[in-house]
Amino acid sequence: MCAMPPSDSAVPPGGFDRTAWFYEPLARLYSLGRIEAAKASQLDALQPGDRVLYVGVGAGEDAVLAARRGVELTCIDLSDQMLRRARLKVERAGRSAEFIRGDVFDHDREGYYDVVAANFFLNCFERGPMRRMLRHLAGLVRPGGRLLIADVAVPSGPLVHRAIHRAYNGVGIALYWAMGLVPLHPIYDYRRYFDEAGLRCRSVRDFRVLPFGPVSFQAIEAERVGPTDAQGE
Repeated sequence: MCAMPPSDSAVPPGGFDRTAWFYEPLARLYSLGRIEAAKASQLDALQPGDRVLYVGVGAGEDAVLAARRGVELTCIDLSDQMLRRARLKVERAGRSAEFIRGDVFDHDREGYYDVVAANFFLNCFERGPMRRMLRHLAGLVRPGGRLLIADVAVPSGPLVHRAIHRAYNGVGIALYWAMGLVPLHPIYDYRRYFDEAGLRCRSVRDFRVLPFGPVSFQAIEAERVGPTDAQGE
């Protein structure tokens, strides 16, 4: 989910309001469940009592799993309809959470969270705003805490795998762009920007739509190790 003001992003929340009712089923169908699996794999990084923030929480399929782990959960999104669906999931699970409708950039709890999860969120931004958001998210994590990112993988492996992945992702981004959900941009390698955000990569998990096909999605676990304002654009 994207959560930027109109001045910084061409993606307003209205597209997510309109697609809230089918957003998760569409992602599940498009990825044959691998998007869902990438998000669920992050649960290993959560401990009961952790202060956990989900940014651009969307319909909340990952947040409700975290709530069931007994974490102190906060969810932010710009879309009323997405946030409503996430709230219902958490309530139906018999859990509680803090729900905030707003821009993630306005969330200023510096160093407060043990874990911040940004799942299929940073790809809602063009490169410059994405880098600023990454630094901002890192700043919300306490030193030694974790930033979790589930997103589209950078093309890798044999030439045929890279070609298949680029074609597959091209169809996906064109579809989501047509629905007003993401800008057109290349696939980001978020790890390239970890140093400037004060982050260190701890692990990467790969997810393939087809067992012997290219890596389509990744779940990245990073640790906050330093200040988040060391470098600019």
